[in-house]
Amino acid sequence: MGSRRRRSGSFSFMEEQPEEKEEEGELQWPFGRLDALGRDELRESAYELFVACCRFSQGSSGRAPPSRHPADGSDAGTKAGAGIMSATSRVKGALGLRARLAGPMRTMVNSGSPVTLSSAAGTATALSPAGKPKQRPMTSAEIMRQQMGVTEQSDTRLRKTLMRFLAGQVGRQAETIILPLELLRHLRPPDFVDSNEYHRWQRRQLKILEAGLVLHSWAPCDRLNSSGLRLREILTASELKPIDTSKHSEAMRNLCNCVMALAWRYQNATPVEACHWADGFPFNIHLYLSLLRSIFDLKDKTVILDEVDELLELMKKTWATLGINKMVHTVCFTWVLFEQYVRTGLVEPDLMGATLALLDEVANDAMRPERESGYVKVLLPTMASLKAWAEKKLLDYHEGLKKGGRIEMMDNVLCLAFSTAKIISEETSSNASVGMIVKHDTGGDADDFSPRNCVDRFIRASLKCAFTKAQENGNGKVDSRVVDEEDPHEALIKLAKETEELALSEKENYSPLLKRWYPNPTAVAVVTLHSCYGAVLKQYLPKTSVLTNELVRVLHTAGNLEKVLIQMAAEDSAGAEGGGKGILSEMIPYQVDSIISNLIKRWVDDRLRMARGCFIRAKDTEVSSS
Repeated sequence: MGSRRRRSGSFSFMEEQPEEKEEEGELQWPFGRLDALGRDELRESAYELFVACCRFSQGSSGRAPPSRHPADGSDAGTKAGAGIMSATSRVKGALGLRARLAGPMRTMVNSGSPVTLSSAAGTATALSPAGKPKQRPMTSAEIMRQQMGVTEQSDTRLRKTLMRFLAGQVGRQAETIILPLELLRHLRPPDFVDSNEYHRWQRRQLKILEAGLVLHSWAPCDRLNSSGLRLREILTASELKPIDTSKHSEAMRNLCNCVMALAWRYQNATPVEACHWADGFPFNIHLYLSLLRSIFDLKDKTVILDEVDELLELMKKTWATLGINKMVHTVCFTWVLFEQYVRTGLVEPDLMGATLALLDEVANDAMRPERESGYVKVLLPTMASLKAWAEKKLLDYHEGLKKGGRIEMMDNVLCLAFSTAKIISEETSSNASVGMIVKHDTGGDADDFSPRNCVDRFIRASLKCAFTKAQENGNGKVDSRVVDEEDPHEALIKLAKETEELALSEKENYSPLLKRWYPNPTAVAVVTLHSCYGAVLKQYLPKTSVLTNELVRVLHTAGNLEKVLIQMAAEDSAGAEGGGKGILSEMIPYQVDSIISNLIKRWVDDRLRMARGCFIRAKDTEVSSS
């Protein structure tokens, strides 16, 4: 994916902004699409929400846990990013993640003064009035701003607006504020560089309101709801030019009325204590993931910032507004770590290890009886996506796990598949309606998720894929010489050799890893290969009616291959229950000796028939001449 820059209304994103597409290995996005909003727009709005919630939490007893650092970073503790190697991160230590190494310095402009930064977060250096370098640690707020690609100008405009709005509203909680509406009320075109920038910014705020209040609202919104229809009319009217948001304008009055009606509406005739504009699924998850993605180092995207503890603590302040709790956070954090692992090319095993560690916590959370109803909406799609990715790799592990020496990561991929399958299985067993959905989506029952059944399926499927690839020619099509040409013996001999090499490679490279989960993986593998080669041989033999030297070579080669495969299967299943008779019984013999005997008998019978014909003709000739 090529690097690109996208011009946004009030934020400047200097890093690549990938769309929500399937990454390497076809990692499926589990949280639904927001067609009206792009990744950049979501990240801009997520940062606005983050700053607002941190501002509101100061001096407030809001529901969000307190942070060790001031949210706005005005005088945040210098420990948040104090140098390249900050104090050991509790989160990184618990997940087994490595600390960030020092990187080269780079410069940026900060209030007209040259500032240098180390890596993605670290020490800021500014010139004092005397012209001498003055260093200070970056605050958590400054780290977050830089991680999310927000310009200082945009950030300053946002914070000044919030300060004006909060004047005289001490103690008000963030979840009682409809942030996009308040920003529309307090920001005017002169606050922006030009009218185009303001128009884009206004359109984004209106689209955020539509997504949170109508399209993906906390409470179902009827498509004929008068307030919803009015909001859409305002959004349509803003397409060509900005709407008038001055205090006494009719457009602003209409906007306020419909937004307030939607945000404070009842659910099931029950009064609400907070407005709901950003806590509808999956809109809330999209916003929260935009925040979580900021924890990765901008220069080395396989590394999590050492300041992750402080950043996550600040992100907690958005939970009340987004309708998120610790359990939902854990699922989202798991997804973000694994998404980054896939996006960065599967090169950082620590990210996979951290994902597996968090899955243990997810499994414990999934067993709790006091879960909220929306938790399953987040849990099951996420687990299904991780499971599908792992299974796709394992169903063709000869291809999916061979690139770049990734055979050693098979154990982690197996753990991922089994952990997610177990969570799905336990969830479906306790919820019949969910079980029907999962069975439909996965094409199987919960009983199919047992590690032994899964490994057996992975081995057979992958060996069949590998055998098919061995048959393919340079054009990626099955080699037609095996079945179409008059003399395909060389292709069959070559295929037999490649089949034996494939069996030996399986025994040496993959079976030792699979032995942890399955008692006799080599036996299953060679039985599969034996069946595959037997099918090809069966296609070839009906086309042969004459015993030739080439045919004898093919049959002898097939016989030798069969002996090797049987020997490998017997050795691997020697300690299995019943001596592995069940697996060995799957190997239908090629009966090479019987085929050769039958061909010899047919050849002899043909020769005898020819001799008898010659004798009869000679006898008839002699009789007629006499």
